[in-house]
Amino acid sequence: MLAACSSPENPASGGPAVQTPQTSLPPIVSPAQLDAGSYPTAVRPPLGRAGDPKTGGVVDAQHLADYVVGPWEADRELIAPYLSTFYLLDTPTTLAQFSPDSVAQQAQRHGFVNGFASAREAPDRHVMINAVLRFPDQAAAAAAATDMNTATAQQSIRGVSPTPATIPGHPEAAASSYPFTPTGSDREWAVIRSFTPHGPYVFMQLVQSADGLDAAAAMVQKVIDAQGPRVDEFTPADPNALAEVELDPTGLLARTLPAASNPSSTKNAVYSSRGAMHFQTNPLESKTLFSDTGVKTVAMAAASVYQARNPGSALMIVNAFSKEILNQGEAVDAVPRLPESHCATRGKAFYCVAPAGDYAIEVNGDALPDVHQRTAAQYILLTTG
Repeated sequence: MLAACSSPENPASGGPAVQTPQTSLPPIVSPAQLDAGSYPTAVRPPLGRAGDPKTGGVVDAQHLADYVVGPWEADRELIAPYLSTFYLLDTPTTLAQFSPDSVAQQAQRHGFVNGFASAREAPDRHVMINAVLRFPDQAAAAAAATDMNTATAQQSIRGVSPTPATIPGHPEAAASSYPFTPTGSDREWAVIRSFTPHGPYVFMQLVQSADGLDAAAAMVQKVIDAQGPRVDEFTPADPNALAEVELDPTGLLARTLPAASNPSSTKNAVYSSRGAMHFQTNPLESKTLFSDTGVKTVAMAAASVYQARNPGSALMIVNAFSKEILNQGEAVDAVPRLPESHCATRGKAFYCVAPAGDYAIEVNGDALPDVHQRTAAQYILLTTG
């Protein structure tokens, strides 16, 4: 469940899977019966190509997210959101959000193209950030991995200088480690930063473990083992032709309510179900739900749209999301005249979900009337034209 009843930048909350679809499906509602306010209700023309390298680089990084291994794939306990939870990396400076400035500087020096990172924790036990960073070619990636590791190793942490670390099964990985005691704890953790070149990519991990250095190294090994074959499936855009990247290969984004100006770089995007896991509060529960309902594609903009196997499966998603948010908040008025829509509030935020044929819609925001209107507008976009 995306951004459940909170800021649009917060991760989604994967609801528990619903095993049996309802036998009664709601009829399609006429647009004339719905209040979409001033939001657009006409499907946009084909979105075409990026038109400039910066936009193309962002869209290419969104596509890369589908091929980045989530920390929960290395350890099923790593599902709790950590820091910003996900990072679309469209400039070298964005690396400074979770690594020393010197790492970002080395990435820039070697022609950093883009990347994506996923961050999770098992509270009081483990933390993992897994990032895939793209460079112009294999030679640049290899040099960047070496130099980023050197930059990390030269920076003392609370007066302690990192020491070289070995990742089992991966002699190509350049890594360093240091001890770390979290604030309020009397237990020392082991921390590893690792940089592994793989073709034009560098796999970068930050792992912290209360179970010691060997446990941290084993988690790095496991995520590298999975990341290599995964990213080999990805077809990246030509770094010299990023302006030519297609904005909407599936056509679903043109039918999704666009985010306003200056959206998050993860918005106005379409992800595979695997890529969408990075934005879920509980990706393991979401994986089960998506598998049960045949979700292959998820669009994220001013609304989020899940394309399910059929209308019954879309209703299953709605029911699962509704159950999850009602466990966290309180029910409020549903979207007027929209059958099977459900809305809730948690804190100062509002959340609505509704089925629309083969799709499940979810919207969140700070004002319930606005959330109602956006849900209605998104419904119209998906059920007309």
